[in-house]
Amino acid sequence: MNWLSRKITFSFFIILSLGFLALFVIDKAVESRLNNLPIISNVSNFELTNFDNQKFTNDQLVGKLSLISFIFTNCEDACPIMSSHFSILQKRFYDSNSIQFISITVDPSFDSKDILKDYSKNYSIKDNWFFLTGDLQAIISLAEDGLFVSAALLPTGHSTRFILVDQNANIRRYYEGTDESSIFEIQNDILTLLDT
Repeated sequence: MNWLSRKITFSFFIILSLGFLALFVIDKAVESRLNNLPIISNVSNFELTNFDNQKFTNDQLVGKLSLISFIFTNCEDACPIMSSHFSILQKRFYDSNSIQFISITVDPSFDSKDILKDYSKNYSIKDNWFFLTGDLQAIISLAEDGLFVSAALLPTGHSTRFILVDQNANIRRYYEGTDESSIFEIQNDILTLLDT
């Protein structure tokens, strides 16, 4: 074997070794990111209604990643910020059919289906964002017992946390919905769960 052949063979093995090392590092990075997304709990049974009168139940969480928030349309502080953050994320994942966004009103006596529909037009650009309403007690029960967030002193005392739910209806992580930096965390966590 001449000098050039040995150099080519040596270079090939170096490149091959670096490739295996890169795969190992990538695998460990994905594993590490998944460890930051432990299964917290399964979302309990619920049934609410979208503004178009379509029922939405916990069964519709299965098979898609879901990002859930609690809002009310008269809110002048946190809710517009939260809805804007959902809107940014919806645009970033516009081409994905594996993600859905769910905003649940905590003021169902005011937020009629027509009001929710009008509100949705300010933020949503795709039909994968559901604006749900229902009986107030059912909403409180879902918030506190099904998603483990506060529902005290409604409507203004609602939780401002976003809840990330995986394709098996498991809660994976909470985020502060009014914090702009959460957008990047959510984006990364969605990509991690989509890769699994």
